[in-house]
Amino acid sequence: MRELKYKFWDREEKRMIGPNLDSERYYIGSYNGLALFDTERKDEDGYTYQMDVEFLQYTGLKDRNGKAIYESDDVKFNGRMYRVTWSYGRFIAITLDDNVSYELHQINEDCEVFGSSYENPSLLEDTP
Repeated sequence: MRELKYKFWDREEKRMIGPNLDSERYYIGSYNGLALFDTERKDEDGYTYQMDVEFLQYTGLKDRNGKAIYESDDVKFNGRMYRVTWSYGRFIAITLDDNVSYELHQINEDCEVFGSSYENPSLLEDTP
């Protein structure tokens, strides 16, 4: 069974958090769905601050360098850039220009992670 872990894109501060969270500061809770809370911040009512984040799930796979691959990561394979996404019950790597895709488990040992769509939003658009 694959390890369940997440990293988070903080929409407010435009930064990646995790996957190793400081458990004294952050916790995942359920409030109208899953939410990430920051105990060092309070909302306007004095409650623990619910962060505006995107949950990015670990695929259970690593690239050729041993780096963990997460949902929304950008990977390079055979000279082209692909974005990792969840589709029809599996993780795939897909180009944005011509929709060429591979099931991630078929290429993970030959690809390399270059960041994520949140950290480098124009990375795929700039490649032919």
